[in-house]
Amino acid sequence: MYVCELDRPWLETPFMLQGFEVENDADIEAVMQHCEYVYIDLMRTKVVRVTIDELPGSFINDKKRAFVEKDMKAADSTRQNTSNLIKSFIDEIRFGQSLDIQLAKNAVSDCVANLTKNPEAMMFLTRMRNKGEGLNQHAFNVCVYSIVLGRLLGYDATQLEQLGTCGLLHDMGKVTIADEILNKPGPLNEEEIAIVQTHTTAGRDILMSGRNIFSGTVDVAYGHHENIDGTGYPRGMQGHQLNINCKIVAVVDKYEAITSPKPYRPAGDHLSAVAILNQLARDNKIDSSLTLAFVSYLGIYPPGTIVELSSGEVAIVLESNPRQRLRPQVLVVRDADKAPTQGFVDMSEKTVDDNGRPFRIVTVRRPGDFGIDLSQYYDIIMLAFNS
Repeated sequence: MYVCELDRPWLETPFMLQGFEVENDADIEAVMQHCEYVYIDLMRTKVVRVTIDELPGSFINDKKRAFVEKDMKAADSTRQNTSNLIKSFIDEIRFGQSLDIQLAKNAVSDCVANLTKNPEAMMFLTRMRNKGEGLNQHAFNVCVYSIVLGRLLGYDATQLEQLGTCGLLHDMGKVTIADEILNKPGPLNEEEIAIVQTHTTAGRDILMSGRNIFSGTVDVAYGHHENIDGTGYPRGMQGHQLNINCKIVAVVDKYEAITSPKPYRPAGDHLSAVAILNQLARDNKIDSSLTLAFVSYLGIYPPGTIVELSSGEVAIVLESNPRQRLRPQVLVVRDADKAPTQGFVDMSEKTVDDNGRPFRIVTVRRPGDFGIDLSQYYDIIMLAFNS
């Protein structure tokens, strides 16, 4: 990273006045001796390809609460209720009825409450996908991710509910797009792309006709595909013309889209999605500071991530360990031969495998790899965290 400014005058430190690159642990220690925080220039920061095991321990976050059965069930109930609400909204739109936005606000209020109480549970549920619920799950996930980012920015409860409502309803305009285009198993042609892009205008119109409307939902539905550099659609607006909620939903919407399965491709894995987000931020398509905050929160192995271990086994990440973020708690669901199995492992406690070799995560896999469906393990996970 390139340090461009300090929290104190440069002359009070031994550092170069024009800035410097942080290249190793010694540089980090030197910065810590003189500064509580520094400013990073993302445009001058170099991309360095490192393996996961080379990431420093400074990425460790504070301990997060473990799942407990009542919290998980409450979170899942919120997810189901939100999904049913989106289904009812879709039916109402197709029958030409106006939406009651207050119902969406109520659902989002539950999301905020559950995220405040147990964020791990809500984040895990964003990875659980049921067939035939693409738009419903996408709406829920973008809502949850938006609230997460709002909390990082210090939003109060009212602001979080407004932001979450923006995330939940941002894609309502897609209801007006023909299923054969949305579910096309191959690349869209130029005409079809133009049709899909009309969903932002359609979403604006749908929400403007709704009851109990919050104006911010209209702005986000209309503007979440605008780019910071002015190359987005439908109006080609630039970053300074977009409100903060538009920018937030733009970031999390792209992450959710990358990690969701499409008719023409499987879901992307978490680390690939992070790499794409970082590239979009460098290309000035999405807000770089919001991207950095969101990626930092997600970490390396978010709950629900499928990982392959050095032993050849495959596991589902359940929870991060506070002091060893590279060694989370996992549920092993495939043995070395990729046959189904079940076993809980705290990788902070198990450092070698049964053959005495180093035990670690070697790669992140895509959702659905090895035929793994997170919903199949719901009851098992509940029993484990309730024991």
